[in-house]
Amino acid sequence: MSNPDMNALETIIDRSTLHHVVETLADICREKAEHLRANWQDEAAARTWEKAALKLDGAAMCNWIRAI
Repeated sequence: MSNPDMNALETIIDRSTLHHVVETLADICREKAEHLRANWQDEAAARTWEKAALKLDGAAMCNWIRAI
């Protein structure tokens, strides 16, 4: 990730919370999965994005991430 992108992400985290950013990333992963299914009929790639969403959901549920 480029330095400007890292700075932008840090700004987003600072304005919100890390917990909220991780939840939003999970939502984006689910949206990408649906897009792949609807527009490309790529079930394998969609499942990969859904697995990523589940991992991010798990991270968002951790108490330590909610405290940051």
